[in-house]
Amino acid sequence: MRIALHHKGIDYDYRPIHLVKDGGEQRKDDYLSLNPKGEVPFFIDGELKLGQSMAILLYIEDRWSERPLFPKNAAEMAKCIQVCEIINSGIQPIQNLAVMHEVKRRYNLNDEEKVDWSRFWIQKGLDALEKVLGPLAGKFCLGNGLTAADLFLVPQVYNGKKFGVNFSGLPLISKINDSCLELESFKLADPSCQPDSP
Repeated sequence: MRIALHHKGIDYDYRPIHLVKDGGEQRKDDYLSLNPKGEVPFFIDGELKLGQSMAILLYIEDRWSERPLFPKNAAEMAKCIQVCEIINSGIQPIQNLAVMHEVKRRYNLNDEEKVDWSRFWIQKGLDALEKVLGPLAGKFCLGNGLTAADLFLVPQVYNGKKFGVNFSGLPLISKINDSCLELESFKLADPSCQPDSP
């Protein structure tokens, strides 16, 4: 969401929620009173309170239509959402801290086995995504214009690297990621540039 806000030039108040500190700030009563699911990101605009990345991004797109992130053509819009959701619902949740914690607890995995489990699923998802992007991509996920698909891809690549995913067989994803990281909105949204970054 930070990338979208920077891309569209929207001023915002950033309130970090540390997912590990003190057992996870997302599990504290004050945060759960805002977002009962206890997940991030969470977006507030006046009276509107929204969780879930796709819902937030679609709202931002509609509310601030300058520098659009979704194609207007119905088929291209559907392709964009397809790529977003391959990542958002098909890859990202498997490396979610809550999921990893439960897998470790339920199957008595050590930390190395837990990471290996997530790496396997991230690799599998990115391998499939590389094939999906084949006929769609140019400089970015959908041709040569930045779309929401790129905003989902870059954080997933970041996490994939953190988990030790092998990117040697993902040249298209790597190229798109590199193109995105040249843009100011991605640089400003990088986790290392946030006020709560260690």
